[in-house]
Amino acid sequence: MLFPRLRGAFARFGFLAALGVACVFAAPAHAEGVCRPLAEIRAKVINDRWVELTFDQWQFLRGIFALNPETPPGLPYGDKAALIQHVDDKNGLVLFLDGDKGCSPMRAPAELIELLMRVGTGEIAHEGTPE
Repeated sequence: MLFPRLRGAFARFGFLAALGVACVFAAPAHAEGVCRPLAEIRAKVINDRWVELTFDQWQFLRGIFALNPETPPGLPYGDKAALIQHVDDKNGLVLFLDGDKGCSPMRAPAELIELLMRVGTGEIAHEGTPE
């Protein structure tokens, strides 16, 4: 796996079942209908944290989506993204937003959310010493 630190988090991630959001996205991956109305989705996650992400966070997540073995090949639909988190869970779910639809759900373990928040602050980290 490309992101070995995230592997365990992906394996432990179980809040989708608790939210029931997985039922909303039960369409086969090869089907064109990978999007659902946002109103339908928001009705199922009414008591959860919903955060619309910045352009930089959306771009970052598009790269993660493309390399994630749990997502379909290619880039996700939409031109924005939102993070959904259950109140008592550090993990979350990313939805790619396309107008009034939520598309291409992707699990987001706590480690990914931490990186995502760093991207949102514009933090630039340099490791090692410059040559």
